[in-house]
Amino acid sequence: MKFVIILLPLFTIVFIYIVFKRDGDIKKAVISSLLLVGVITLSIMGNIMRSIIPLFLTHIVAIVSAYGATIYYIFREKFVWLALIAPLATMLVYLFLVWIGNEHLPSLL
Repeated sequence: MKFVIILLPLFTIVFIYIVFKRDGDIKKAVISSLLLVGVITLSIMGNIMRSIIPLFLTHIVAIVSAYGATIYYIFREKFVWLALIAPLATMLVYLFLVWIGNEHLPSLL
């Protein structure tokens, strides 16, 4: 499993390079690279969610769909916004739940 986690971003970098060499579109290459960095960053940050297992599993599914949306953008140049925003949404839900559950923060009321 760890082997796949390492190889998938490397294959994506190769795909970005091949499509850039074929089309010569620097804007698409930069956007694809930023999307890949964002997905990798959110997947690393998602490890803090292990305390709430259902939310963590939802985040993993969202990361996989965001990775698929990144690959789709590389080849079709169309955004799948719902898939790209889903990992960020699960992270924000987790942070909101942690903020509500923290008794040391002052009350909103």
